[in-house]
Amino acid sequence: MVQLAPNLTLCLKHLAAHGAVVSAEQQAALDHSLPIKRTEAGLKTLVLWGRLTAVNGKDYLIAEGYNAPLYKDGAVLFESKYYYSQDGVKWIDLVAVDTQTASIAERIKAALSGDPSKIHELVEKDPNPPPPNPDEEAEPPKPLVYTLTELALLRQRIDSIAATTGVIPVHCMLPDARNQLVTNHHFAGVSYPDKLESYQHRTDAPGGPTLAKDLRGSWTLHYDPFKCIATCSPHGHAANGLWSCQHGGGRLGLLGCCCMMTMDDDGLDDDMVS
Repeated sequence: MVQLAPNLTLCLKHLAAHGAVVSAEQQAALDHSLPIKRTEAGLKTLVLWGRLTAVNGKDYLIAEGYNAPLYKDGAVLFESKYYYSQDGVKWIDLVAVDTQTASIAERIKAALSGDPSKIHELVEKDPNPPPPNPDEEAEPPKPLVYTLTELALLRQRIDSIAATTGVIPVHCMLPDARNQLVTNHHFAGVSYPDKLESYQHRTDAPGGPTLAKDLRGSWTLHYDPFKCIATCSPHGHAANGLWSCQHGGGRLGLLGCCCMMTMDDDGLDDDMVS
């Protein structure tokens, strides 16, 4: 989640209409546990990133933390660290996954169980089965079986959603003399909140290509002039997402993003709000 000024209460208020809700007990716990965890981890920023629902009801609350993002070689590097909690009090590190593990996790369509120790299995046909032996009775080729922990699956889904929905208003951030990305205090706000040209991916260079440069039809943008809320939904990704903005007096700040991810297997849904 990207915010100009992290404010959990304000963020949840404007995302509630999209189903991004947290219980009053959890919200009260987050107000105290997040600052404590940020100090323990030595991070400059630690905010509630979202919630992934689980089958057993023990949803995963996700927090994202990072120090000053770096602007290097025409791109922005956030080097985010993620933590999960199921009660809003105790936060546990989520270790990053390698490319091979991420590829396996991407092919697993099962919903999260809510048990961090659960092992998920992926069974696939062997694309290169051994040639049959003419002297023996032909047997069906053995399938390939991959195993993956729930926490690895959780981290891969977080990375996938963050890469899809990580957007900010154009010109709201800029690099300083140390190539660290900081808030632009002279940011005049978004003049056209109903235009895709007003937003860009947070990993792109400041002033770089906007969402309008993405593949046509990739985004749907709706702006409510009465509530001053803009909702943007990406299409054609593993997760269909949306995020909301509010502006007042000509200024607009990104409050948060809300992504509803629907799994295709067995009709199971896995909802994420951030």
